[in-house]
Amino acid sequence: MAQLISNELNSALCEQIGHEKFNSSLYLFIAGFLKNKGFNNLGSHFEEQHEEEFKHSKMIFDLLTDLNSPIRIPEINEVDLSFGTIIDIATAYLDREIATTKSLDEIKKLAIEEECPVVEEYMRKMLVLQQNEYAEATDFQDKANLAGGDWFKVLVWDIGAK
Repeated sequence: MAQLISNELNSALCEQIGHEKFNSSLYLFIAGFLKNKGFNNLGSHFEEQHEEEFKHSKMIFDLLTDLNSPIRIPEINEVDLSFGTIIDIATAYLDREIATTKSLDEIKKLAIEEECPVVEEYMRKMLVLQQNEYAEATDFQDKANLAGGDWFKVLVWDIGAK
């Protein structure tokens, strides 16, 4: 069976797999950082984010295989960041969700341009999921800003995050 999408759309979707896998790795890194500081509930939030991002990469993989399109999984960069405050974590989280939203939207636009309704609709569905994640990251950023650089306030937030 022939590939059902263009090479350009295939490449964009394969790159998105890498994007989602990097997000997954970043969120697992953040989870470990928070849990090592004793913030188990906030760390668990990022473990859940890790799982969601992994599922997103699998969704795109499934789309590509359904379209009989070759799979290429780009190398995932090492995650090795230093965080001084919870605001640094929140900023990294929100920045990734903004970048993911833009990337998915670009793929949707490419699918529209190439008149590929299957990928267009799939990206629309992923963007709906993404809106929820963007809202979670924004909420996290707001809470982090309220805590400022005070790790004691983060402890209170962590205790209440059950």
